[in-house]
Amino acid sequence: MIKLFILFIGAGLIAIFSTLSGGGASLLLMPLIAYTAGVRYVAPIMTLGIAMSSSSRVFYFWKDIDWQLFRWLFPSTIAGSILGARLFAELSTDMLQILIGLLLVSTGFQLFGKKKENKKPRFTIKVWHFVPIGFIISFLSGLIGGVGPLMNSAYLGYGMKKESLIGTRSANAVLLHISKICSYAWFGFINSEVLKYGLIIGVASILCNYIGKNLLNKITEHSFRKFVVFTMIISGVLMLFKHSDLINDFIKNYLQ
Repeated sequence: MIKLFILFIGAGLIAIFSTLSGGGASLLLMPLIAYTAGVRYVAPIMTLGIAMSSSSRVFYFWKDIDWQLFRWLFPSTIAGSILGARLFAELSTDMLQILIGLLLVSTGFQLFGKKKENKKPRFTIKVWHFVPIGFIISFLSGLIGGVGPLMNSAYLGYGMKKESLIGTRSANAVLLHISKICSYAWFGFINSEVLKYGLIIGVASILCNYIGKNLLNKITEHSFRKFVVFTMIISGVLMLFKHSDLINDFIKNYLQ
């Protein structure tokens, strides 16, 4: 019972922080779920909880959603998530998670490198770029349960404002996670325990997303972008820490 209470409170706090950072703090759920429910069903539990959380954000930010971008993401999101969920139990994803962790941490250069808010970006994201990007991110999400804020760098590169980023990202996340839920259920990864823990996360997130929305109104676009990048770095560090033993073994065997 105590673990369920910790899960509820923790999921609520993460939901608030996630709203302030562009919906990118989902990876913070991984250690929380592993502690309270065990590591075996982290991916499907995260998927169910995030689907409910994202649905509430779609409601809160409905008028800010970029529906043109959503339509470009639609087919690749479904295809990638189904393929990733299909391979969920068949592939070892440890090295993949380490690579994603390194990629997330590297976004620290974005935080410290952009001294001027109006500095012209080195590469401009076009709307059609989201087709391959969406497929890759959805595939990775289906494979390991979630890639957190990895997609946010593309949204920022596309020039989205904070409300539009959260609304559009949440709409796509609902599509992504519903596809994953159906896939996990089809392949036998959804059971009563997954539903219990997923619903606890979802309910806590729905209640706290409203708080996050009100706090979001009080921060500037510049502060929001820093929140987004900071969350990417923290998520990457957590991924690397999770696999610290594997990294140490690699260093000992190949770099010494």
